Amino acid sequence: MDVKTQVKLLVQQVVEAYLKEKMDPKKDTPITILLGYHSSDPITVLEAVTQLVDTYNVTWLITKEWLPLQEKMKGLSCVLLEEMSDEDLGTLIDQSSVLAIPQASYGLLSKLALTVDDETAAWVAIQYQLKGKPIVIANNGVEPNVYQQIHAPQTVQERIQSYIRRIQMDQVKWVPLSKLVNTVDEQYAAYLDKQSLVLAKHVERAFQEGLKEIEIPQKSRVTPLAIDLAKELKIQFKPIDSSKGGTL
Repeated sequence: MDVKTQVKLLVQQVVEAYLKEKMDPKKDTPITILLGYHSSDPITVLEAVTQLVDTYNVTWLITKEWLPLQEKMKGLSCVLLEEMSDEDLGTLIDQSSVLAIPQASYGLLSKLALTVDDETAAWVAIQYQLKGKPIVIANNGVEPNVYQQIHAPQTVQERIQSYIRRIQMDQVKWVPLSKLVNTVDEQYAAYLDKQSLVLAKHVERAFQEGLKEIEIPQKSRVTPLAIDLAKELKIQFKPIDSSKGGTL
């Protein structure tokens, strides 16, 4: 292959990559992949979420245990959970649309079910919940397998299942690792269509907190009472683009 042909193919590849990125609006969408828990098969976990890196603007939020595998993560941004301040984590959460957790633990499951934030990874997940942002968790290694179902005490199994039901009621998606990518796509689409309801009590709380404006998703519904009270208290509603993360 001569030089001219090689250059032509290279230019074609660059153009195709550029057009693909422009045609996929999700490429600019910031999401976070949290790797805060031990995995007996970390390579499989990373391979299962590769497509997310190709589709979204991914930030990897990892613990030191995952640091040796950083080269396999391919993301533009990879930060250590242990080195992030609460303020930096808050900014990351505000700018992110979805939290994906491809490796969980019994501790995370129970803490989310009980809203216990005594470790940083669980605190991050709870903050996503409080901001109304989707969380997708892979249940590999936590959902009891057939042998555990046969041998484990029934009380233990019931406790685990009660925690799973609790987080599902809280709209956390608990899925097999093989379905994590598709579920993230579904939850991102649902997040864009979400219509938050803004009530007068929300305006009153904003006033008590000394706020002059309330950030709300573009598709939010604001009740007439909330509108009247906002005018009276001189509080503005500021629509935000939830496709770019946004603070809910």
